[in-house]
Amino acid sequence: MDETDQNCAECLAPVSAAVKAQNGARLCQQCAEQFYLPCAGCGGLIPRDEAVLHNGALRCVQCLTSPAPADATEALSAAELSVLVAEFVQLHAEAKQLNDRLDEIKEKLKQHAASQPRVANAVLLRTGEYAVKCGYGVRVSYNAEKLSAVEAMLGPEQFTALFERKITFNAVKESLEAFLAGEAADTAAARAAILAAAERKEIATLTPVNTRSRMDKSVRARPLGSGVVDPPAPAPAARCAADSQGSRAGVSLKPPAPQAAGPQP
Repeated sequence: MDETDQNCAECLAPVSAAVKAQNGARLCQQCAEQFYLPCAGCGGLIPRDEAVLHNGALRCVQCLTSPAPADATEALSAAELSVLVAEFVQLHAEAKQLNDRLDEIKEKLKQHAASQPRVANAVLLRTGEYAVKCGYGVRVSYNAEKLSAVEAMLGPEQFTALFERKITFNAVKESLEAFLAGEAADTAAARAAILAAAERKEIATLTPVNTRSRMDKSVRARPLGSGVVDPPAPAPAARCAADSQGSRAGVSLKPPAPQAAGPQP
């Protein structure tokens, strides 16, 4: 409540004890109760026609566009944090080298497999006790514009029995942010509907930061980039799959399933 004399922003009547809305407007008690309501998020008084229903509660635009606070967690001690950060940076560097080398080996094995005869649409690469199977598969995609012509030929009912339609929307970030920040009355309902349709999820990512003190250290303790790696375990669980586009064949490499020892019938 504000005890200074002034006029209500809604009815323009003079009020001695004004109620302050979230946007700074000063209201009489009657207008505040009739045209405004408290936001379920921040508790501020907001106009009823600007409130957005989200998860069963009416909220203001600011609360909807702000990320939800993460659950409170106990902070690490300085010593624990130092150990974990150092270990993460070291493992991140090692993992990158291992993944790069693994990708290089996979490509060379796929190239070799392409020169070998296939059995049941697969090539078995065996050297001594180790073996890798290179399998082939096909993924098919359809051009949307060309299928529109098919839909016109068959009609919607028969077409939907053959194809499932999926529609996705990706925001044009700059344009959408400018639109939501607008205050035009004729688009207020659209802005509220967009905010209600949005499903937000905060994603945390970790990335090592190069500092001068460790620029010349890091991976020299374990030079993994030389291409020399330890032999795999007798029954490794590694598996890789090559992405494919359109109707191009996909290639996957994986160790074959172990076979029982003993004489064959």
